[in-house]
This record gives sequence, structure tokens and C-alpha cells, in this order.
Amino acid sequence: MPVLWPLALAEANLLLRHPLHLLGAALYVFTFFADLGGSQREAYSWITNTVAIVWGVPTFFAAHLVATAHRRAGGDELLAALPDERQRRTAASLLAAVAPFLVACVAQAMAAAYYALAPVEVERFPLPAELLAGPLCVLGAGLLGVMVSRWAPWPGAPLLAMVVLFAFNLRLRGDAMWLGFYVEFARWGPEPDSPGGWGFIDGSANWHAAYLLALCLLAGAGALAREPRWRGRWVGVGLLCGVAVVATGWAQLP
Repeated sequence: MPVLWPLALAEANLLLRHPLHLLGAALYVFTFFADLGGSQREAYSWITNTVAIVWGVPTFFAAHLVATAHRRAGGDELLAALPDERQRRTAASLLAAVAPFLVACVAQAMAAAYYALAPVEVERFPLPAELLAGPLCVLGAGLLGVMVSRWAPWPGAPLLAMVVLFAFNLRLRGDAMWLGFYVEFARWGPEPDSPGGWGFIDGSANWHAAYLLALCLLAGAGALAREPRWRGRWVGVGLLCGVAVVATGWAQLP
């Protein structure tokens, strides 16, 4: 589909310039400077966790709004007569979600370089997989926003989806924390909030990054499965992604 890539680039441009995505990037920069005077543990926690919330959540809503722009402009009737065009637009929106991910990766790399070179101590320098977890959440947020836009393109649906996602993540305790999109790799105190006291949680950060990537692929397959003409193919891909989610989710646990 030669027209797919120009469309994806146009969607990526809209997503990167969307006010909500810019807000997420600005919040990331603000929290970076606000945290410079913190403790060693606060520095470690900031660099491994901040991206997921302050950048990921706004990206989810921005991706949803960009992906539903044609619907809100009254273009759904035209696309209904062109199933291939609907599929192409969905694929372009999914590819566009890679753009915020790449920007977040660059931002994380710059922050990691600062902590590595500047006279700022970090309790333990983050592993590559720990640094990648935040940008992968940004990628997953964009892909999930597209998926929700295809299956539930109604006012309030993205907010409800985000509330459910946060509620699920907040209920995870102990080893089950690894199954959430947000993982606090550092323990901050005694039980029950941080079983095991101070230190770092047990489990595999490498497998957690693979788990987040599998969730991203599952969201992408879910969005493409919305079109009946291609549903069988992408449901099959989604099942494979689901198996990967279960396998990597199990492998990351202590």
C-alpha cells in the first residue's frame, strides 16, 4: 500500500503536534528539573517511571482524538463505502503511534546520559530494559488509543478505558505488580506497600519490557480486527499476541 506511508507520516505529524502530546512532553521536562534536588532513590525512580504516567496518559488521549478526527468531521459515511480505506487509516494511525515512542526514547536517553555524566548520584543506574519500560508505555498508550477509537468511538469511552486501566494497575500488589503497565522497580518502605522493605523488587525487567511490547502488539491487532473484512486474519494475530502476553507475563515474575 504505497499511500500508507505518507498517510502515516501525516498522522504522526498531527499526533506529535497535538496539544495533549505536547503537554505530556512538557510535564516530563518539568518533572526532570523539579526532581534534580531529590535523593538517590528519587532520581532512580524518576528516570524509570515518570514517562509512563506524565507522557503516556496524555498520548493515549491525543492518539484517540487524532484517530477519531475523521469521524468527528463526518467522514465515516465515506469510509464505510471504502473498507480498504478504513483499514489503511487504522494502519496509519497505528504507525503514527511509533512517533511519540521514538521521541520518548530520545528523551530517556538524554536523561540517562545526564545522570551518567553529571555529578548526580543514582542509587543504582537503571538497566536498559528499565529505561525502555516508560517509552514502551507511551507506545502502548498510542496504540490503545487507536484501538479504543475503533471499537468505542463515543464521547467518554477513552476516559472510561483509562479509569479501568488505572483501577486494574492500582489493585495489583506484591509480585502481581509486574502485570501492570506501571511498575515501581524500587521498594519504598515496609509492608504492605512495599513487601520486603527497602531495595529493589524481584523479577525480570527484561521480560517486563517484552511483556509491554506484547501488549502493544495486542492493542495494534485489536484495532485492525475491527474491520469485518480483515477480522479473521487479525484475530489470529491477536491470539498469537495474547499467547506472547501470557508467556512474557509469567516469565517476568519472580
